[in-house]
Amino acid sequence: MKILAFDTSTGSTSVAISEGQNIIAYTEDNNISVQAERLVPMIEETLANANLSYRNIDYLSVINGPGSFTGIRIALATAQGILLGAEMIGSAVTNLEIAAYRARLQVKEASKIAVFLNAFRGQLYVQVFDTNGSAQAPELVNLSDASEIIGKLKGEIICTGDGIPHIYDQLKSHDKLLILPRFSKIRAFHICRYINLAIENKLNLNAIEPLYIRPPDAVVKPIAK
Repeated sequence: MKILAFDTSTGSTSVAISEGQNIIAYTEDNNISVQAERLVPMIEETLANANLSYRNIDYLSVINGPGSFTGIRIALATAQGILLGAEMIGSAVTNLEIAAYRARLQVKEASKIAVFLNAFRGQLYVQVFDTNGSAQAPELVNLSDASEIIGKLKGEIICTGDGIPHIYDQLKSHDKLLILPRFSKIRAFHICRYINLAIENKLNLNAIEPLYIRPPDAVVKPIAK
């Protein structure tokens, strides 16, 4: 089972191909200004490095948010284009899910995993996961809300995500809280391994659709009659 995954939801572009849990090719570009131009060449470069073509890939997966509006659209449009001409199964996964998955690999006995991602503008994207895989709906909250969110959770809690540096002073005094600040960057090979486990465990895969938690800045005004 071969999986092609890519991500342009943040400041970098990454592409990976896996067979099972084994990553057989990986490419990364940290130049944010060329994502639209570089993504397809990077996919084809990664396929060439693995001595594969699109017809050899069984699954395609992509990050659908939260993150850069433009980056998410680039990745989703590319994924949909590939799927039109290739016989593979497409799926999407969120940055929040991947962060929780990576934390769960490190600490297996926590009751909850709280993921805080930097949403900028003094805000965070937040999602709380149970160890059984279920999750609360993702939210957009203010930085000042973090302590209250953690305070409502019971049991051993893992806290992770690239928003942690902005709220560390709020969280460090909470009991039964393990902070994992290392898992701040998501790369395509994490997506491959997550999707591989999801397939093996016969979990439902998300459709390739965007996850927009923050409402758009631009508002369409009705035309005056």
